[in-house]
Amino acid sequence: MSETETAMSESETALSDTKKTSSAKKATQESLPRFHALQLGDSVAVQRSFDRQALAEWGRLANVGGTCGEVPEPLIAGLFSYLLGEELPGHGTNYLKQHMRFHALAQPGELLTATVAVTRRRPDKALVNLQTRCTGDGGRLICDGDALVLFQC
Repeated sequence: MSETETAMSESETALSDTKKTSSAKKATQESLPRFHALQLGDSVAVQRSFDRQALAEWGRLANVGGTCGEVPEPLIAGLFSYLLGEELPGHGTNYLKQHMRFHALAQPGELLTATVAVTRRRPDKALVNLQTRCTGDGGRLICDGDALVLFQC
């Protein structure tokens, strides 16, 4: 194949890829109107405290012996799961990844505020990146991180 033929072939491939991307984008826009309504910076929050009785009940259900001197990390992660699955983006969300960095222990009875915020939308794949953050009394940072979700409706 000559250089000219190779260049034309690459050009045709690039044009074909552009058409595929355009078609996929149009299909996504038509089938996922809630996804396209999302804006960078959109955020939601929930507040919750776990008293000693709730922690004892969680320990019994999780079959974890002893009493919890602090709020277990899975309960904090559950706040993010709630927000992502029910609020933002909401129903139709599938978790792909989540990273959490814990900075401090949450104490029983402490008011926790969990927040998720949209940091990136990828329309070609209906993916959404979100920042996650949980603070305790006085705005003390308990946990932060990020999540990647696939939006399907």
